[in-house]
Amino acid sequence: MPELPEVTVISGDVRALALGKRITRAAVFRDDVSNAGVEGFPKRLVGKTLRGAGRRGKVVVLDFGDVVGLVHLVISGRVKRLDAWRDPDKEHTAVLEFAPDGPVLAFTRLWLGYFDLYDPEKVNEHPLVSRLGPDPFSEDFSPEYLRKLFGRRKASVKGLLLDQSEVSGLGNIYVDEVLFAAGVHPTRKANTLHPAEIEKVHRAARDILARAIELRGTTFDSYHDAFGETGEYQRELRVFDRDGEPCPTCGTEIEKLRVAGRGTHVCPNCQPVSSSGEPRTATR
Repeated sequence: MPELPEVTVISGDVRALALGKRITRAAVFRDDVSNAGVEGFPKRLVGKTLRGAGRRGKVVVLDFGDVVGLVHLVISGRVKRLDAWRDPDKEHTAVLEFAPDGPVLAFTRLWLGYFDLYDPEKVNEHPLVSRLGPDPFSEDFSPEYLRKLFGRRKASVKGLLLDQSEVSGLGNIYVDEVLFAAGVHPTRKANTLHPAEIEKVHRAARDILARAIELRGTTFDSYHDAFGETGEYQRELRVFDRDGEPCPTCGTEIEKLRVAGRGTHVCPNCQPVSSSGEPRTATR
């Protein structure tokens, strides 16, 4: 699933390609691709000009003035620049054509995702946007915020960081990398972390996400940017998807566990389980 860095890159690509351009054609493959439906989608978008593109958590936000597009790519969705208009199909689930001088953008594989349209004043009513926690790059995401969050919760630290209502934008890849950088085992109960460890988690989250954006994301399976290029951050991953390999810091074999329902990668030496935590059985 595209996480904060990938969604940041995608929204930036859309902005670079289409900012200030007017939509001349718009279509979706099926009614379930957009809350506007097959008929309502072009009616609401044709003639609109893209005024901005950004993100809220893992949701791409496209500002068309009196209508806002919210695109959730979920697992395999991506944005793809096409050479020419093509009618939507199962692969190219939503298509927009801009003028003057193009481009044509396809929002592909929105099988579990969507391209919903909202009035600007109702964006915060969107079921995902309405419950988002602080963005890792916002002022609200501070060490003090994490201290308060962790201090009152007995859930695993990984589970809390994955919870979009507590911290928005983080996903499985980057949580594993953040916790490795901070030296914190993902199964640790959040309320057992010391202030110094919380500071490390906070700093690692911002540093790793910023570096991943700089390298245009992490490519596993389907992720590419709007220009068809892969990300480069996978070359800097320290533990994610590296189970069975030696830890880049100490040489201990990286283990794969299941934490908060997700495959989780950890160095048992660099990320020791505290006395308050319980180790998980390694799986491959």
